[in-house]
Amino acid sequence: MPQPVQDPGLGSKFRPGAKRLMNKDGTFNVRKTGARSNIRDTYQWLIKMTWSKFFVLTFVFIMVVNLLFAFTYVLIGIDHLSGVKPGGFTHNLIQAFFFSFQTFTTLGYGHIAPVGQLSNFIAILEASTGLMVFAIITGLLYGRFAKPSMRILYSENALIAPYHDGWALMFRVVNLRNSTLLDLGASVFLTMYVTENNKYKRRYYRLKLEISKIEFFPATWTVVHPIDDKSPFKHLDLHHLEDEDIEVIIQLTAFDDTFSQQVHSRHSYLSNEIVVGARFKPAGKIDPHGDLVIPLHAFHAYEEVAYG
Repeated sequence: MPQPVQDPGLGSKFRPGAKRLMNKDGTFNVRKTGARSNIRDTYQWLIKMTWSKFFVLTFVFIMVVNLLFAFTYVLIGIDHLSGVKPGGFTHNLIQAFFFSFQTFTTLGYGHIAPVGQLSNFIAILEASTGLMVFAIITGLLYGRFAKPSMRILYSENALIAPYHDGWALMFRVVNLRNSTLLDLGASVFLTMYVTENNKYKRRYYRLKLEISKIEFFPATWTVVHPIDDKSPFKHLDLHHLEDEDIEVIIQLTAFDDTFSQQVHSRHSYLSNEIVVGARFKPAGKIDPHGDLVIPLHAFHAYEEVAYG
């Protein structure tokens, strides 16, 4: 076997029952417990959560704040709001909630107005709170939309495919956005478990690529690792690769001209996601106008070939 490289930060100790090191979406299977919450982490938490959770949380937060202010108006007396006919508790709360929302959003229809110093003070406090809340939400929306990211589609499988007079590990990628990616580079590692001094450990091997960097990325890129005498795949039983406890870890780095910043993408393949004896079908075709068309529904397609 070739010499392993330094642990890239994923750990070298074997832990029974552990999941894959990296998920297919580039996230890691790591949970941290016991850390104290810190208000300074709130921004990052809100930026990283999913869009659906963000919108639900925002809606619930606005409703709860307005409901609290509505309770306050009812508590000090609904007679402090002109234009509201006093009634039962539910009626008063609903009317106060409507007024609260109008004040919170600084909409102010004018049908209901505060009467007296106390109700006016609460209305001022609520309007000020609404301005701050919507300013924060606006900033979070901008931060989420403007966050530099890379949207890359990886082939569902990596292949052990024919390459010159031998074989190579291959996978291909395509940019799902219309942005231009420049200086796209790939780093690929193979990790496997080995026994050393009666201990099960994880070892990492950097895979040498046919091309590790391209200047432009307008279409697709098939990343190729030739399986030669220096490749760790040379020492694996490729006929029964699904029985090997390995994982191929990938990181792509590029400069996005839309964000004018460097962006990253990660992915991995387990041994059962690597097809031995196959090659990709053409990813694109030329239309009658001479443009290259890449049908994404056929991006993952491959055909089997005899391996021996």
